[in-house]
This record gives sequence, structure tokens and C-alpha cells, in this order.
Amino acid sequence: MVMRTLIALLLSAGCAFAEIPDGWFEFVISEPAEGTVVDVSGYSPEPAGDSGFVRIEDGHFVDGRGERIRFLGTNLTFQDAFPPKDRAPGIARRMARLGINCVRFHHMDNQFAPRGIWDADFEDRLHIDPDQLDRLDWMVHQLKLNGIYTNLNLHVSRKFSQAEGFENADQLPKYDKGVDNFEPRMIELQKQYARELLTHVNPYTGNAYADEPCVVMVELNNENSALRYAMERKLDDLPEPYAGQLRDLWHGWLTATYGTTDALAAAWDEGSEPLGDEMLVNRDFAAGTERWSLEAPAPAEGTMEVVDDPEQGRVLHAKLSALGTESWHFQIHQTGHTLEDGRLYTVSFRAKADPPRTINLGARYDIADWRMVGLNEPVAVGDQWREFSYTFRAKEPLAEHTRLSFNAQNKLGELWLAGISLRPGGMLGLPEGETLEGRDISAPGSGHTRQARRDWMAFFIELERRYTQGLYDFLKDDLGVQASVIDTQATYGGVGGLLRESRMDYVDTHAYWQHPRFPNRPWDGNDWYIANTPMTGALGSDTLTRLSQYRLAGVPYTVSEYNHPAPNDYRAECMPMLATFAAVQDWDGVFQFCYGTPTEDWSTAAINSYFRMDADPAKLAFFPVAANILRRGDVDEAPASFRLVLPREQVADLLVDVRGGDMRQLWSREGIEATAALTSRLTVEFGDVSEPEMGLSDSLGGRLQTVTWTPDEVGGGTFIVDAQHTVVALGNVAGRALRFFGINIDVGETDTGFSAVALTSMDGKELLDSERMLLVVMSGCENQEMGWDEDRTTVKREWGHGPTICEGVPATVTFPNRPDLVAWALDGEGRRGERIEPQADGSFDFGPRYRTIWYEIAAQ
Repeated sequence: MVMRTLIALLLSAGCAFAEIPDGWFEFVISEPAEGTVVDVSGYSPEPAGDSGFVRIEDGHFVDGRGERIRFLGTNLTFQDAFPPKDRAPGIARRMARLGINCVRFHHMDNQFAPRGIWDADFEDRLHIDPDQLDRLDWMVHQLKLNGIYTNLNLHVSRKFSQAEGFENADQLPKYDKGVDNFEPRMIELQKQYARELLTHVNPYTGNAYADEPCVVMVELNNENSALRYAMERKLDDLPEPYAGQLRDLWHGWLTATYGTTDALAAAWDEGSEPLGDEMLVNRDFAAGTERWSLEAPAPAEGTMEVVDDPEQGRVLHAKLSALGTESWHFQIHQTGHTLEDGRLYTVSFRAKADPPRTINLGARYDIADWRMVGLNEPVAVGDQWREFSYTFRAKEPLAEHTRLSFNAQNKLGELWLAGISLRPGGMLGLPEGETLEGRDISAPGSGHTRQARRDWMAFFIELERRYTQGLYDFLKDDLGVQASVIDTQATYGGVGGLLRESRMDYVDTHAYWQHPRFPNRPWDGNDWYIANTPMTGALGSDTLTRLSQYRLAGVPYTVSEYNHPAPNDYRAECMPMLATFAAVQDWDGVFQFCYGTPTEDWSTAAINSYFRMDADPAKLAFFPVAANILRRGDVDEAPASFRLVLPREQVADLLVDVRGGDMRQLWSREGIEATAALTSRLTVEFGDVSEPEMGLSDSLGGRLQTVTWTPDEVGGGTFIVDAQHTVVALGNVAGRALRFFGINIDVGETDTGFSAVALTSMDGKELLDSERMLLVVMSGCENQEMGWDEDRTTVKREWGHGPTICEGVPATVTFPNRPDLVAWALDGEGRRGERIEPQADGSFDFGPRYRTIWYEIAAQ
């Protein structure tokens, strides 16, 4: 750790530091050479789909022979989906040798050629570029020849505009999300694109994509849900004509449900409660900032003052001029209030911001442990004044210790607040003067009665059902698509999202550990940071246990985007953890995001973005191990399972009663925490029950194996896999003696204490008897001369240069009863280099002197 700190200090001071630190060495993974120990292309011995279409049997994907098939995949995005035709064969061959057997084509619809599929000779995104389509065809063909299946995405990031005839399209949510679920012409254009792409005959395979056996999945949409956008209030201020379209659909649903305004009022008014007396002190700022406080601890620099606004009167103005280190390092609050447990309260205020931002409105303890007491709402604040109102029910408040907070999310700029109010009560039924006949029923918010909010959720559940079912039927019935189809990711919409996807062929989700954060402008390459921590130390707040709670019983389950993005120091944990968890939970496919297009000159290969792994040894090195764990089946599924049965007809109620229909809360309410996913498979089904029910299955038995995940007190932890064909040790294992089924691994010290070690049989035999094994041993991995800041949370645009360097990990591996074994250090193609002889006790000493992270251990 001392060495890393020294490097960061020198770079932050503007010093050149060209020397590679002791214990580090250049290591680049190019294309695994044919027949080497790291070449697992033999797992896909024939063209993808050669035995027939992949179908679903007993809740899993099976190939044309009826044999189960699991997918270890990656993504090709933007221009990488259309590589030069002379490069495509090598890309496909490299993927297959690493163990990849499915590629998701993503973000093809975002841009004009050469970065996207649209013809640049036209202003609109309505014409597919023939050359780009030819490149796509050739890439799919090359993948197919190498046993790699295809997942085609339809709407990902296509943005409609005036060029396509959409008025005020620039005022719609990003990529028209939510709106494209109901706007009729957008839906027709989605169908048009689907028809043109999926009925197009690939001249190299001879099949239309709709009838192509190597196309295994089709996604209608990406991370896109009208229900989710409604819950986040992102559809409240749509421009015309879209607001009118949504309003007409809403009134049509209300009319069909209630018939008359009187019936609607009777249903909505039940439980309404008038507002009580004001609770805030100095809410009009007549006494300046008295009782109001600004929290912006160093290194944050912030100011707060009361100013006069010509329209709003006296307003509170706060400005952040230097960032803090946490997301809560720019917030305004008033403390010392007493709330009654279970009582309704309403917070209202007016606000504007420059630049626009999402703030978090909260009511919480004003002393440790700072817990929330019923209010925790994201609020999108624009650059024009707008009024907001939120009603919540207090949950276990502490007398005289409730704080009302406006968390501006550690984002530089200014925030203005006016008319802030906190009052008991405030639950509204049907607002006075609004009628079905007048078609002016407003969208219910947090201040409406439960029934009103429940109806708003039920309306969007039905809206999404019509959209997804309509497009699904179009693909299946009109276009004859053979592949399995989903709408979008199940996490988009909480339990409502899972209900939506239950009508599709399979379920899919996404997750990222420590995704880069952009405190000011989205995707600003010079202004971002990461929380540079390992997931091995975060059990319970991790990504994988959360994903396990969205597995729907009886259908395949995939994770089509997953990553521990660069430059996180601990990202070598990514692929072994992902593959192991997928195996334990009996998932059907996992996809790293994203691949990139490999360099032509491997001698200078460098990591050049958060997500692309084409030149990242921390990801690539473990793909053969992941293929063994998941595709070969080295790790068994958990022998027992919990099944959560949810009432199909009460999903709208759950969306109201459980914040956003959060699946973690639904499981927890039944006594099952996310950590149960380590030992039991978690599945969900919708049934004809009146309330959620929990069941536990009988044990399946299975081979002897253990998977343990143990956080520690210093923010680290260990993740250990002890199976008969593969063993893995991740996390704070430096300096530890690990014992696996008769094989001993002693791990030496590293800069951070973090190491990633995997030993896997490559001949199908158990490790104790294997005559050919692959050992992967590594810790840190980065470019040379990366411009880390002092805290190692960002490199801004200073990604450094290649070749990549890796930190060697001293390790002793002992096979007590195997005198026949010998080892070799491998190069970046998996070829044998220096021979390593065993010691008298059957141990091998590996370490930085061999300048590799790959070793082969084999019988002589």
C-alpha cells in the first residue's frame, strides 16, 4: 500500500514515474493460443445452433438436443458491434477460446454510421445503413462458426427527434424512456425497426434473424419502464402532445374502472385527512438562516444565505463550490422536531437549481444512527421554480430528534428553496373540481390516499402489459421470431417489473459494483470518481445477493450486464464471484459489460475505459475459470430453495405499501434476508394468494462443496469456493494458509492485502487426480503511469498507457501426493515459458519473478 500511495503522490504532483514498481510486471492477454491450457473453445465444438433452436424446458435453456445450456457472455456496443470484416474472425475466435458462448449486441441503435446502425445520408433514424448491416451480419456469422450465440437488442438508446416528426422530443426523458411505452407512432417505429432487422436475411448464414438458430434472445427494450418512470415522477411534466396522450389513457382507465366521478370520489376519499398546524420554525426566513443549517464538511466548500427573489420573496440560497467526499456532503436541514409514530405528515416546498439536479428529501434522526423515519424521496429539481409536495407516514421517530433534510448530492452549483412547510395530515382524495367528464383528474402523488396511489400504479401495470404483450405478439406471430423474448430488465419497476416480465419468455437483470459517479455533468471523463472498495467486504450491500431476489420460478434467468468497472483496484474478484453466484443460484446466463474491440497491436494494449475488458487482464484471466464454474458445472446449485409467492392481483397494492415494490423489502418482510442466497436458491412466483407466502423446498443433495463469503471489520472480506474441480480464494487472503480438499495454497503479501487466486482442473478430472490444471494468481492490475488522485478514487482522463501491468502474488501450492506434477509460467497467449519444478514436499512456489498471472500445472 505504501508503494501505491507514493505513486499517487508523485503523479498528483505532476511528476513522471516511469518505473514499474517492485513486484509488478507487464502482462497482456492477447488471443489464447490453440490447444493451450487457457483455450476452452472445446466447450463449443460446433457452430452455434447447429443442433437446432435453443428452447426452454423445465425453466432452463436447452439446445437442439435437449441438453441444458448456460451462457457466459459479453456485450458488443456502439461501433464495436460492427467491427471491420477482417477483424471479426479473430474477435470471435478469441472470445470462444476464453469461454464466451453468447454476445449481446447493444446500443446499435444510438448513432449514425460508423458508430451505429443508422444511415448518415439521412437526417432521421429511420434508415438502416447497408454497410453497417453487412458488418453485423459478418460478425454474427463469425460468432456462430465459433459456437457463440447472439442476443439482439431492439430499442436501447435510439432517440426520436423532430427529424422523425416528433414535436418537443427534446423535452422528453432520455431515449424517450417511458414515453415509448405508450406513444402510438413510437411503438409503430419500434415495430418497423424490428421488422427490418429481424426479417433481414443474413447472407452469410442464409437465415433471417427471426429464423436463425444462433439467435437465442431478443430484448424489446433496455432499462426502460413506464411504471418506473411514473414512480419516479418523471412523467409528470411531459410536453404536449405526449402529456395529452398519457392523460387520455389515464382517463380511459379510470372510466372503465369507476364509470362515474361519484364512484371515483367515493373510492379515493376514504382515508383522507386535512392538514394540521405548521411545525417548522422560521419557514419564511424572516429571521435569516436561524434554525437552518448547511452541512458541507471539508474538503467541501459551501455557503448558505437568505436572498430576496422578485417572485418568491425571501428564499434560502445554498452554493457548493468545492466537492466533498460523500454523496451527503451538501445538504440543508432543520433539526429537533417531534413526529408521532404512524401519523401522516406533509412536506411542501418550492425549489430550483443551477445546474438541474436530483435532491434527496428526507426525514431522519438528527443523531446517530441517522435512520430514516418514513420519508426518503428523490426530487428532480430543474432550473425553473417548481412546487413539490410529499406526504409520508412516520416510522419509529425519536422525540425531539427528527431532521428534515434536503440532500443536494455533493454536486457543484446552486440550490434555492422557498415556502418550506412540514404539517401533520395532508392526505387528499379526489381534488375538488376534478371530474371524469372534464378529463382533468391529476396524477396522484404521495399526498393522495392509498387507493388513489394504488390506482395510478395499476394503470401503469396495465399500460406496460399492453405495450409488452403487443410487441411480443408482433415478434412471435407477425415476424416468426424463434428466439426467447423479454421486454426489459425486471428490476425496472420493482415487483411490478417482475410481474411484467413474468409474461415474457425469461427474466433478465443488470448490476454494477461501484459504478463510476459523475457529480456534475453525466459521463464527464474529467469529473468522476469511484468508491474504490472490494465487494468481498460488502455482503448484504452487494450486487449479487440483490439480483438473486428477482429470479422468477419456472423460467430462465440471466444477468445481461454486469461489471466491477475499472479502475477499481479489486475488480479481479468480478468474474469468479459472478460465475460462482450464478452457479449456486442456478441462473442461466451472465454477461460481462462490455467487451470492446481488441487492439491490433497487443504490445501496447491498455485499459481505456470503465467497462471494456478487451485489454483488462483482471477480467480476461478468469474467463476460463468462470467457464468451468458455470458452463462445465464445477459448482453445484444450492441444495435448498426459498420460494416467495406473491399475490398476482395485488401487485399495485405492494407497489404502494412497500416502497417502490422493492423486492429486498418483500423478502425481508417474510424473514429472508439477501444473505440467504449464499446457501439457498431464491425464487419468486405470482399466484392466487391473498398475501405473500414463503415456502422452503427439500434438499437436492449434490456434490461436496462449500462457498463461503465472510466480510471483516476493516472493509474487506473473503470469498472462498471449495469444489472438487475448482477452488477460488478472493479478498483479504494475503498471508493466509488455505486448505482445499487435500490441496494447500499459502498466499503471500500484496500491496493492499487483496488477492485473487483460482485453481481449476482443465481435463475434467477432480483436482486431486487432474493431469492438467490452470492456476490464476493476481492482485492489482492497471496501466502504466495512471493519474490516480491521492485517495485512489479517480484518474480523470489520465488513464496512462500500455502495456498493462499486474501485481504478482507470492503463492505456494502444495499437492502432497502428486510427485508426477510439474508447472510452467505462461505468457499472455497461454504458451508455456519457464518450467517450475516442485519441492520435495510436492509444493510449487509461484510469484512475481515469473512475471505472469497464469500458470499451468500438469502431469509429466
